Amino acid sequence: MNKDRESHESFTKAHFDFEGLPYLTSPRRQLNLHAVGIGLIQLPPDEGYTFTHSHAEQEEVYIVIEGQGTMLIDGELVPIERGDLVRVSPQARRALKAAPETVLFVICVGAIAAGYPKNPEARYTIDDGTPHYDDIPPWYQGRDDIAERNARLKARMLKSQAKRENQQ
Repeated sequence: MNKDRESHESFTKAHFDFEGLPYLTSPRRQLNLHAVGIGLIQLPPDEGYTFTHSHAEQEEVYIVIEGQGTMLIDGELVPIERGDLVRVSPQARRALKAAPETVLFVICVGAIAAGYPKNPEARYTIDDGTPHYDDIPPWYQGRDDIAERNARLKARMLKSQAKRENQQ
């Protein structure tokens, strides 16, 4: 995934094979990011997020680099395609899905409010995101396997939160 990394006082360079990316990649550590959150999102044809998420403070901009798909934003289905940029307010619930015939590659960026990340070991530069595991997007509603998967993810998140709270 990450072939090389150059680090200098004034810049950091990292290389990613965009075609080989998993669903979500955060280049936080490779680029030593402090004030910008970046997510590289690659969804296979006809696949999408199984739940929505929102943020406490971070406004995000989704930049469609390749493909077509749909964004769910506060219950509204918004078609997206290569060249589109979509700003989403922090509290809006959002999810992405690739169109049936194309891979969807999106870069998501957002500025980082002072004091983030709250947890220095956080995977992402801003850790104010809230996954809404019970809010299944319309493209997966009625699927028991998705509801069960989300329930497992929610249980894992709650267990991890409890562990962190007990360590404090």
